[in-house]
Amino acid sequence: PALYTLSPPAPLPLCYKGYIVAARHMLSSSAFNALLKTLEEPPKHAVFILATTEVHKIPATILSRCQRFDFRRISPSVIAARVRWVCEQEGIQIDPEAADLIASLAEGGMRDALSLLDQCLGRDRHVTAEVVRQTAGLVGRDHLFALSAAIHEGNSAAALEQIDGLHNASKDMSRLCEELSSHYRDMMLVKTMKDPRTVLAVTDGELEALTKQAL
Repeated sequence: PALYTLSPPAPLPLCYKGYIVAARHMLSSSAFNALLKTLEEPPKHAVFILATTEVHKIPATILSRCQRFDFRRISPSVIAARVRWVCEQEGIQIDPEAADLIASLAEGGMRDALSLLDQCLGRDRHVTAEVVRQTAGLVGRDHLFALSAAIHEGNSAAALEQIDGLHNASKDMSRLCEELSSHYRDMMLVKTMKDPRTVLAVTDGELEALTKQAL
């Protein structure tokens, strides 16, 4: 019997045809083996883009034929600057604190930052820090400072009152745990770094409050 190799069809109006294989590490061995011959010796008109977070799972025969590009998280300052630039281009008013908060919530992803900005615009054309908090369902820094202070003082009653108030306000308790963990991380960075501004997306007032609480 003849052996046939699957080959991508040639593009009609263009010189190349691109194929993006996202989350390559999620493919089963059988699925990847089906593509193996084509990926090793692709047609001249085909360009394959393999996206993965586990590059060690890609066979060496494939890696040796690839150009490799490693992507990393974008710093909060760069994201905040880009968010402000987008708002300026679109004629949208945004407060610096709101841009910093969006950058912090994006966790290094520009797409997530712009997506959150778009959601905020569904609420108000003037994007403030409060608009961002409401859109993202955050409890707010004031509650985090009060809750962490109660925990530090060993005041269980005050801590439980804070949690009960947030629960009655329909705040997401799992999100509260994430925010509280992030709040303690911020305090750790403030306490150990000479210039935490390089990694923290907070306002001057919040940085001052974090510094006082971290001492």
